[in-house]
Amino acid sequence: MTNEAATEQAVDRIRAALARLERAVSQSRDLQERHVRLRGSVEETLGEIDALLAQNLSSRQKP
Repeated sequence: MTNEAATEQAVDRIRAALARLERAVSQSRDLQERHVRLRGSVEETLGEIDALLAQNLSSRQKP
């Protein structure tokens, strides 16, 4: 293999590695955004559950 061919092969491998890194970064961002949305949804749901439990407890305590 010539020096030029080896250099070209190395550049191709570097480009492929960079493409994989770019996909991984994109997927990581997507997962992070999904995590934030899910966390907000869970927090909202837990708040609703707390309100329902408080409502249930208060209705049981009335004579």
